[in-house]
Amino acid sequence: MGSEIIQDEEAMKRIEELVVSDRSSTMLVCIQGTEEGEVCGEIYSCYLKEPIWFSGVGDMVLKLDEICNWVGMPHATTDPRFLNMETERRYREAGSHHPQADRSNLTYTMDQIPFKQALKAREVLIVYVKYRQFSSLQGSIRGKITKGKVVNFRSALELMRMISMIQL
Repeated sequence: MGSEIIQDEEAMKRIEELVVSDRSSTMLVCIQGTEEGEVCGEIYSCYLKEPIWFSGVGDMVLKLDEICNWVGMPHATTDPRFLNMETERRYREAGSHHPQADRSNLTYTMDQIPFKQALKAREVLIVYVKYRQFSSLQGSIRGKITKGKVVNFRSALELMRMISMIQL
């Protein structure tokens, strides 16, 4: 019972950060558990009407990057490379705009904040993508796993390594 209260307090802290932060590139990551040994869960952004499901750390990082594309922040400093023209075409078509992305939604209202989902999650993280340089992500992460401290990451690979070390 005591650990549930602590987990709820940690989740509430992360939600509070989401509400008062620079929202354009701040996302709430709710890790629900594991599938085939990989973390899985949902990513929330104030610009999306519905959460984005991810399965695995690689999928999570790619979806964080996609969300940044959809909302247009932060801007990537390099264009992605592709193995062939067909994969580039598919990427550009899929990533140009997401049907549920809404740039006019600048603030969460109390009924939009994912309290229930965050309280059910096994781990709740705030991911703030500050830059997208050198075809990667740079930013910070904060959650129970970081003991409430902000931990910076210099690349998507570093973020993946951090997330993959989470023990559920």
